[in-house]
Amino acid sequence: MKYKAHTKDIKRLINEKYTNFKKLYSEYKTYHHHLALASFNINDDVKKMAKENNVLLLQRKGDLIETI
Repeated sequence: MKYKAHTKDIKRLINEKYTNFKKLYSEYKTYHHHLALASFNINDDVKKMAKENNVLLLQRKGDLIETI
């Protein structure tokens, strides 16, 4: 969960976090993975990059969580 998401967070999720996950948890290599980032504030650049890279975004709207 981040307060404000940036494009570098999407890049880091894909290039570092997901790569490390695949190395550390090889028992899940046959599973279908879904990447997601949760944030209070998401700008349009982040939304565009997430859509291009099939990353799910979760954003808080009042008392609800919205999927973008």
